[in-house]
Amino acid sequence: MDRAGLIPRSARFGRRNGARLGGDHAEVTGAVVAAAIAAAGLVALFVAKQFLGEYLKRSGASAFDRSARWYSRRAKFGRRLVRRYAEVVEQDFTKHAMGFVTDGVIDIDQVYVPLQYERGGTRQDIYENIREQSCSVVIGPAGAGKSMLLKNSMLLWARQARTTRVPVLVELHRCNGSQDTLVDLIVAELARSRVRGGDRIRDVVLRGLQDGAFALLLDGLDEVGRDDLQRVHAALRDLAREYPDCQYIVTCRDVVYQGQPLGPTFAHVVRVAEFDDAAVIRFLGNWRGLSDPVELFTSLRDNPALMRLARSPLLLTMIAYLHTEVLTKSGKRLPTSRPAFYQDAITHLLNRDPDLGRSRSVYHAGEKLAVLQQVALRSMESTGEDRLTLSRRALESTTKKLLPDLNLDDSHVKDLLDEIIDRSQLLVATDRVRTNYTFRHLTLQEYLTAVELADDPDGLLRRYSADPAAWRETVKLWCGATTRDSTKVIAEIFGSAESHHRVLALECLAEATRVDSDFADLVIRHFLDRLGTDDPARHAINTALGAVASDSRPRGNRVRADLAALARAEVLARDDAMSALSASGRPDAAVVLAEEAELHDFARQALRGMGELAIPALVSRSRVDAVWAVDDLAAIGTPAAAEALVGVLWDDTGQVSTRAAWRLADLLARPGIEDQVRRADLPRGAHAEMQWVWQPFASGKDDPLLVVCGRIADIMNNSRIADHSPGWPADLRAVDPRLAIPIAVYGFRRTRPLPFTAVEVIDHIIGQPGLGAGPKQRIRRFLLEQGSGHGPLVSRVCRTIAMSIDVPRSQMRLLALLSWPVQRVLYLMLLEDAGSVSREVRTADWATIRAAQRPTKLLRWASRWVLFPLVGAMLATGVLRSVLTIFEVWPVGSVWAAAISSVVLVAGVLSLWVLGRADARTGRQTGLSIVSALAAIAVACVLSAITLGELTGPLGVLALGVVSAASVACWLVADRWDRIRDNPFRRCFEAEGARIDDRASVVAG
Repeated sequence: MDRAGLIPRSARFGRRNGARLGGDHAEVTGAVVAAAIAAAGLVALFVAKQFLGEYLKRSGASAFDRSARWYSRRAKFGRRLVRRYAEVVEQDFTKHAMGFVTDGVIDIDQVYVPLQYERGGTRQDIYENIREQSCSVVIGPAGAGKSMLLKNSMLLWARQARTTRVPVLVELHRCNGSQDTLVDLIVAELARSRVRGGDRIRDVVLRGLQDGAFALLLDGLDEVGRDDLQRVHAALRDLAREYPDCQYIVTCRDVVYQGQPLGPTFAHVVRVAEFDDAAVIRFLGNWRGLSDPVELFTSLRDNPALMRLARSPLLLTMIAYLHTEVLTKSGKRLPTSRPAFYQDAITHLLNRDPDLGRSRSVYHAGEKLAVLQQVALRSMESTGEDRLTLSRRALESTTKKLLPDLNLDDSHVKDLLDEIIDRSQLLVATDRVRTNYTFRHLTLQEYLTAVELADDPDGLLRRYSADPAAWRETVKLWCGATTRDSTKVIAEIFGSAESHHRVLALECLAEATRVDSDFADLVIRHFLDRLGTDDPARHAINTALGAVASDSRPRGNRVRADLAALARAEVLARDDAMSALSASGRPDAAVVLAEEAELHDFARQALRGMGELAIPALVSRSRVDAVWAVDDLAAIGTPAAAEALVGVLWDDTGQVSTRAAWRLADLLARPGIEDQVRRADLPRGAHAEMQWVWQPFASGKDDPLLVVCGRIADIMNNSRIADHSPGWPADLRAVDPRLAIPIAVYGFRRTRPLPFTAVEVIDHIIGQPGLGAGPKQRIRRFLLEQGSGHGPLVSRVCRTIAMSIDVPRSQMRLLALLSWPVQRVLYLMLLEDAGSVSREVRTADWATIRAAQRPTKLLRWASRWVLFPLVGAMLATGVLRSVLTIFEVWPVGSVWAAAISSVVLVAGVLSLWVLGRADARTGRQTGLSIVSALAAIAVACVLSAITLGELTGPLGVLALGVVSAASVACWLVADRWDRIRDNPFRRCFEAEGARIDDRASVVAG
C-alpha cells in the first residue's frame, strides 16, 4: 500500500524536511517525540488528579462505610432472618380484637392514637421517655392502650426493619402453668421467621441478648397467675441483670403493680395518661363507619359525664361502636348520664344475637344480666388487692347459687357462663387456659354492682363504710342508676365528720336521678362556702362542684351563676371558683374565664384546662396581640387549636405571628394536625417565600401546607437571623424536624470554614492523641462515638466549633431543638473544607430527600473505562501534537496559529499547576484555575480532533464526539444521582429518620 496515502500532507512535508536535514536531525526528532509522549502522560495524570481526586476520595469513604455496615449487620443477624421475621410480625400484628365485639377486629393503623403520660400535672411524650430508659414498666387501667402501644411499635419496626435492635413481643400469660423460660419464649417468637434449625435460632437469640440487640416487649404482667407470679418476677429480674444491654418494657394494670416487685432495675415506671381532647378527636376521626366525628365529639363535649368516660380508650371504643352500630341505626341519641350509657351498652351486648337475627343465643338477656350482677357483687366484695379477677371456680360457684332463682338446674352452669363470656365479651379470660376472668373495665363491674344493690341502700352503705375507697364509684353509680329517692343515702354520707365522705355526697348530687331539692341546695351551699379555704379536699371539692355545674338543668345553672360571681370578685374563693368553672366544661364558663384571663394567670390555667371549649375565646384574644393566648392554644394542642393558630400567621403585629409560627412548628409533628391545617381558611393573597421547605411532603402542587409551612419557615428563618426575636418561645423543647432541618442547614450555607487554630484547640480539648490520624479526623471520630450531645465534653466541643465560625446564638437555639444525630451531621459538615461537595448546600437538594437512591456503579464504570482513557488519550495527543508543531515535525495550520495554540496549552497547564497548589492551601478553587484548566483542555481537544480527522476522516471525529458525549452524560447522571444520595439535607433527614418514621414507637434504636 502506498504510504503516501496514509500519511497526511503535513506529515509528508515534515518527512521531506527531515530527509534534507539528515539522520542526526531524525534522532533529535525521535527524542522530541518521546519527550512529548512522556509530557503528555504526566499532564493527563495531573489533570485527572485535579478533577477526580474528590470523587475518588468520596468513593473510598463510601466503600468503607458500606463495608462497615455490612460487617455490623452480619455480626448480629442475617438480613434474611430479620426480613422474614419482619414480614411475619406485620401479618400477625396488623389486626387487633375489638374486645366486646365477638366478630370484630380493628386495623391498628386506622384507629391507633399515640399515647402520653402524666408527670407533675403535665402531659408528655411517652415514647421518647421509654426509649431513653433501658428498663421500663408501663402501667395503667384496663383498656388504657398498653398492649396496643407495644403492637403498634412492632408494626412500625416491621415496616422498615432495622438490624440495630429487634423488638420481640412476649405475652407473659404464656408463663402460666409452663416451665418454659423467658429465653424459650423469645426463641419461639423469633422462630416466626420460619428459618429452619431451632438450634440456629437459639444461638442467634443468645448472641443477640449478649450484644443488646433486642427490645423485649413483655406484655401483661397482670395476666400471670398467682401461682406463677413470683417465679416470673424473679425471671424478669434475672434476665435484665444477665443481659443489661437489651431494652426491657413490661406492661401491667395499675391495680396489680403495687410497690416495686421487679426491683430497682425496673424503677422507671410510666403511667399512661387518659385521652385528652386531641386524642379523642383523632380516635373518632379514624373510626370506620363514623360519618361525622366532629358531631359526636361535640355531643361528648356537651355531656361532661360521658366525656369523662371517653378519656379511656376502651370506653371510647365502646362509645364509638354503640353510636355507629346501634344508636345511629335506630335513630337514637347518646345517653345523657353514665348509668344510662352503661345500661344501653350492656343491654345491647346481651341482646346482640337476637337483635341481629342470630340463632346462637340460648339464654335470655335477663338471665345473663342477673349472673353478671351477682358476679360483679362477688368480685367487689373480694378482700384481695385485685378486685377485678375471679377464678373460673368462683364464677361457677356464684352462678350455681343463682340458678334456682332463675328456674334453671345445675346442668346450665357451664353453658350459661360460656355464652356470657363468648357472646357478650363483658367477662374476659386473663390467661390462655381460661382459669381466671375479669370484667372488661372496672366501671362496668361497679355499675353492675350498683344495679344489683338497687333495692338495698342499707347494704350499699354498709359496704361503703367497710371500704370507702373501693365502693366510692359504686355509690355514685347507684344514685344515678336507681329511681328511688337517694336523699337518705346521700344524707347519711354527708353527715360524716370526715371531709372526703362529704365530698362524695356532693359528687352524688351530680349523678343522682332523684334527690330532695332543699337538701341538695344545703349541700351545695356548704361547699360553696368552703371555697378559698385550706380544706385538704380542696381539689376534689372544686371538681365535684364543676360536675354539678355541668348540668344544663336548673340546679346546674344556679351553681354556675354562683361560681361566675365568685370568679369575678376579689375574694379568696376566686381561684377555686375558676377551677370549678373549668371542671364544668360549659361554654358559658369559658367566656367567664376568658374575661378574667388577661389579669389573672390562674384564669388562664383554668381556661386552658377546658380544652377545645376555650379555642374561640383564645382566638379573639390573640387578635389583639395577646401572645399568651397563642401559647394557650398551643398548650391545648388539638387539630382545631392548630387550625386557629394558622389564622394569625399573617398577623401584622409581628410578635403574635412569630409565636404562632414556632408553636405550629412544634404541633405539626403531632398526628392529625396536618390534615386539619390543610382545611384552614387562608387570608386572600397569602404567600410565602420558603415554600420549598414543604415540597418533599406536599400532597400535590396545590397543597395548602406549601403556603402555611412556607410562611412558618419564613418567620422561623427571619427570627433566626434576628437573633433577638421577642416572639421566640423560651419553653420550646422541640419542633417538627421536617421544618427545623431545612432551615438549620440553609442557615449554614455561607458559613466560613473552621480555622486551623480552632481545629487545634478542639483537638486539645478532646485530648485523644491519634495513631497517625490528623486533628480533624480525631474530632470526627470523637463526635461519631458520642451517643448523645448532653455530656459536658461534647457540649464544649460543639460550642467551640460554633463560636469559631461565628454561628449566631439564634442559630444555636434552633440547632438545640434538633436531635443529637442531626446535630452531629451538621457539626461534621462544618468540619469539611470549603469547596467540599459534602459541605455544599443547595436548596434544590431538599426536594430530593425522599427520592429513590439509584445505584451509580454501572454508570461510573462506563464513564471511568471509556471517558477517562478517552480524555487521557485526547490530552496526550493534543500535547504531543503541540510539541510536534513547535518543532515543525507535524505542524497544524499556519505557523502563527500553531504558536498561539501551543502557548495557550502550555500556559494553561502551567497556570493550572501553579493555581492548583494555591488552591490546595486555601481549600477552595478559584475561577482563574477553572478557566485555565478549561482553556488547556479545549486546546488539547482541538489539536487531538484535528489529528484524528487527518488520520481517520470525518467519521472518526463523529464517532469520537458520540462516545465522548455518551461518556460525559453517564458521568453527569451518576453525579446527579450521587448528589441525591449524599447531600447535607439528606444526611440530616436520614439521621432523623428513626424519629420521623417511628415517633410512636417505644423501641430504642
